[in-house]
Amino acid sequence: MRRIAIALTAGVACIATIAVIATSGSAQGPVPTSLHLVEKDQNSVGFGPDRKPRQGDRFGFGSKVTGDDTGVGRGVCTVIGKTQALCNVEERLAKGTLSAQGLVSLSGPANKIPFAIIGGTGAYDGARGVAVVTDVNSTTTDIQITLRP
Repeated sequence: MRRIAIALTAGVACIATIAVIATSGSAQGPVPTSLHLVEKDQNSVGFGPDRKPRQGDRFGFGSKVTGDDTGVGRGVCTVIGKTQALCNVEERLAKGTLSAQGLVSLSGPANKIPFAIIGGTGAYDGARGVAVVTDVNSTTTDIQITLRP
């Protein structure tokens, strides 16, 4: 259960990080073509079942984001099979929010997992792109984001 929770949290953190990266500066001038973010899990934020996850179970998580932008990430994932969860993440930043979505493996750490940046509000209205998420360890996730014009 701990391994699944760590993998899920890492996947969500990655998504959140991607969202944060995608939102940086879009209303302040030219949108950067790439961003780098780092997410650290917040242990006091989240929920999940007290047993091994099954299809249909949901997990929630939270993280602090640093790097090219800062803020907090919040996400919810739904287990959609024996080894995957579909995750939706919202990044709350100083100038707006970012939304990201992707599939996360429940069987191990994230290694170059792609997430879609599906939108934003405020300064990040209309953000689109791809975030690539990699777990550094069980509580830290590295996110490389590429935005499209």
